[in-house]
Amino acid sequence: MPTDLGLKYKPSWRGNYAGMLHEDYPVWERWLDKNEGWFNEIYYNVRIGGPDFKSTKLSLDPEYAKIWYDLNAKRIDALGVTDNEVWIIEVTSRPGLRAVGQLATYLALWMDDPVIKKLPRAVLIADFLDPDLVKMLKYYGMFSFQNG
Repeated sequence: MPTDLGLKYKPSWRGNYAGMLHEDYPVWERWLDKNEGWFNEIYYNVRIGGPDFKSTKLSLDPEYAKIWYDLNAKRIDALGVTDNEVWIIEVTSRPGLRAVGQLATYLALWMDDPVIKKLPRAVLIADFLDPDLVKMLKYYGMFSFQNG
């Protein structure tokens, strides 16, 4: 299914970050506060991947197909847009190998449907990062930022 960016937000906006875990809000807001002016715009809970009914024999009413897509698509925590790049961002207070797998998946799915034609960057934002996790992110060409 096509990528669904959802609503566009100003980087200064603070509120309920749809799809992001509440425990991760402080991590994200600390990073935003420390890096004010980094992004031109931000999207939250970006739907990506999910079922493609055109390639199957399934037949659904378009309204139900959209609901099915919304339920089954993967969701990027935040998508930050700079002048030259699109940051595919996973925010977590408890980083681990799962976060790297999520980022790798989001990046691969984004490459199938890059709705913003800028260089994509997969980025993990956390308060603290294990050195082995940082090594793995670098190995896969991903980036990390830690607040701590």
